[in-house]
Amino acid sequence: MKRFVLVCWLLAMSLAAFASLPEGSFDWKNSSHAAPGIRLKEFTLKSPRPLKLYAVKVDLTHPGLYLVMTPPDKDWGKPMPDAPETKINTLRTRVSDFAAQRYKEGHDIRLAVNASPWGPWKAPFTHKYGGNIGLAMCNGKVAGLPRKDRPAFIERTNGEFAFIDVKEGEDTTGIKNAVSGFQFVLRDGKQVCNNSMVLHPRTFYGLSKDNKTLYILVVDGRQKGYSEGFALCEGAKFLTYLGADDGLNMDGGGSTTLVTCRNGKSEIVNTPPGAGKATKAQKPNYTRKVATSIGICLGAPPKAPKQK
Repeated sequence: MKRFVLVCWLLAMSLAAFASLPEGSFDWKNSSHAAPGIRLKEFTLKSPRPLKLYAVKVDLTHPGLYLVMTPPDKDWGKPMPDAPETKINTLRTRVSDFAAQRYKEGHDIRLAVNASPWGPWKAPFTHKYGGNIGLAMCNGKVAGLPRKDRPAFIERTNGEFAFIDVKEGEDTTGIKNAVSGFQFVLRDGKQVCNNSMVLHPRTFYGLSKDNKTLYILVVDGRQKGYSEGFALCEGAKFLTYLGADDGLNMDGGGSTTLVTCRNGKSEIVNTPPGAGKATKAQKPNYTRKVATSIGICLGAPPKAPKQK
């Protein structure tokens, strides 16, 4: 009987939390233009708890708009010096530094956000490299190998985008860019997440039903009275509100970082854990180095240097 009462109470609390989130469909006309084809909206909610959220809508069909991903490290496949049981995939880099690097390479990058989880994840959490990141591709180059427990956001060489379930050893032919997440939270408009009310800073990606619009949802958390984080199904519900039909939970927690860029200068939009009292100049130091990021760029990609 006690267990039944507890289950009913947890269900009631869960439904109450979800019910206090916005209903219906968000009108993106009530957002700002971050760049051509990119819209940005900040949300401040008082219920179901103090929350600060940032939502991005990317028109993947916009002329001259393209994505860039984190490339494989030059020592890809070698054992990590401080964790030899794990092979190197990428060099861990702050999202703002990722944006600066892409700009130096000639990309007119306008927005960047963290992406894949990685390993090893053990104290002191200062590993130079990221490994076990799941399927990751950068302009046709493999940065991470497919893992069946890591669904992926992919761009095919024919220009189509999709969220896919990944199989171990999957053929990457025809995939141009990819990053992996932890799990699906939304599929075909239906929530496929657990109802646990564990709250964290979160990063979610969403795709419209026609796969032509990318939604990015960044939720600040672990900041009492300012923004206390999201549960997984709250992310699924909010992605639906934004217009998504499918959704992935990406790396979150202290990795959650959204950056806008212009002329090579980056601004961290959200407030990662620990950065609440930091000045604008100090803020980048409070962002975590992550295994992969994605960037939204405008114009024509720079030409690859000729091989000698």
